[in-house]
Amino acid sequence: MLRNSRLSMVVTKESFDDLQYFVEMAGKNKLVKANNFYCGYCSGPEGLDQVMAEYRSHANFFLVDDTTSGNTFGAKPGWFDRKVYAVHIIVGYELGNEKKYKEALSLARRIFKQMLSRVIKDKASMKYGQALMYLNLETVYSQEYGRYSFNGATGLFFQLQNNEPLNLVFDPNEWEE
Repeated sequence: MLRNSRLSMVVTKESFDDLQYFVEMAGKNKLVKANNFYCGYCSGPEGLDQVMAEYRSHANFFLVDDTTSGNTFGAKPGWFDRKVYAVHIIVGYELGNEKKYKEALSLARRIFKQMLSRVIKDKASMKYGQALMYLNLETVYSQEYGRYSFNGATGLFFQLQNNEPLNLVFDPNEWEE
């Protein structure tokens, strides 16, 4: 079962939820709405198997992976915590129909570009205060799903990196000698 339990939340400057931001943004996109996308969450790449289980009730999916990957790294002048967010745009089409396949992939590409332009706008306008300040928009990785990745569905996923400063000051009170 797909999860959308946090869909009733509203992202504001005071209560920013990075994963909810993407789902809420998708719910406001005219192209996503016009094509009846299910907007929600999945857990890891294996969570996409759930998409196929729900395929009969939903043809199109906008899914935010709620398991972020990341790392901690040092860069002058300090340390950073990198989180990588993955978003999947999956569009159904009539299997074996080349024209419908190309239309579905084109729709996924258009939505991706619209999502990216919105994130750029929101970051530049500081709509959410400093919540998007460390989002790396200079390099956004995306990968299209092949024609046969899912039976009768295609699309892509994209990843955004958020590099937040991390305070790694040693506190001797946290250690026994």
